[in-house]
Amino acid sequence: MNYRCAHRWAFPKWGGPLEEMSDELPAPTGREVTVRITHCGMCHSDLHIQAGGFDMGGGKMSSLERAGTKLPVTMGHEIGGEVVEVGPEVTDAKVGDKVIVYPWLGCGQCPVCQRGDDHLCTRASRNMGIQLPGGYADLVRVPHERYLVGIGSLEPARAATFACAGITAYGAISKLDKLGADDHVVIIGCGGVGMTAVALLSATSPAKVVAVDPDPAKREAALKHGAAMAFDPNEPDALKAIGKACNMNIAGAVDFVGGESSSSLAVNLVRRTGQVIIVGLFGGEFRMPLPMFALKSLRISGSYVAGLNELRELVALAQRMTLPQIPLDLRPLASVNQALDDLAKGRVVGRVVLQP
Repeated sequence: MNYRCAHRWAFPKWGGPLEEMSDELPAPTGREVTVRITHCGMCHSDLHIQAGGFDMGGGKMSSLERAGTKLPVTMGHEIGGEVVEVGPEVTDAKVGDKVIVYPWLGCGQCPVCQRGDDHLCTRASRNMGIQLPGGYADLVRVPHERYLVGIGSLEPARAATFACAGITAYGAISKLDKLGADDHVVIIGCGGVGMTAVALLSATSPAKVVAVDPDPAKREAALKHGAAMAFDPNEPDALKAIGKACNMNIAGAVDFVGGESSSSLAVNLVRRTGQVIIVGLFGGEFRMPLPMFALKSLRISGSYVAGLNELRELVALAQRMTLPQIPLDLRPLASVNQALDDLAKGRVVGRVVLQP
């Protein structure tokens, strides 16, 4: 294979379809590594990236272009593959290593990055699949070997999804207080990330997991992958029905939608002293009567993917114990535009994984 030429699918204009392109890759320098991509998961946030920004509520949109993202954009941040080239200063990575790539890169130098929280870096954002070319390609250049995590004997397609769906779910549920067998945790939104959270939480916590999603196929899948109950949020009196089924003892709600109606449902479901963790990026504004913060002693927090250390922890956990496996939909990379359309229209159960 010619490792000097990368074939990729990228969009040359905001909101436009992805087109096949080719780029010349120079030889890796320093501690750079070239990875031949075998699998790349597709994330719902790719739809927002393709559109050029996120709904900030009140008719306002963020702008990736104003924030410095340059066209064309090669998306894809759940990257798995094989090391095929290493720079002259690389000390640990070796040609032939089977790896997943941590894509949420910061400056790499500040204290935040040095402790493994590159995703929270305030100096520079250079995420793979947004500012840097991502995994909708056959080759990708990783800026530093520290962002590679070996997968050992894990299934490559499933391991690739750990880089976003996995650590986003893992990072969010890790923020929950210690839970008991009488507690309930509601997972709102059972797409790829929410379904991963259902599976992880059911495998690692004694709490009862409650899935909430309007799609009956996703509710059924959630029940198969660890949920004790599943509800349609659009049903009349859904709030009352969920609360009653949980004996009004909902310790936490994790919102993987991040929309106005889903966040409202979350804060109204949890008991006094309950936790609400907002993860999804669907958009809009959060509204709630201010006295309710004190009257319910609520704790509301956000959770944005997770750090490099959490990715290593998740891989180690998957190697140590058998985790419930969410559905994977493997498709050829060339079908990326159809896959994005299916994702936008809610036709995906689990996670689409593209293969070059």
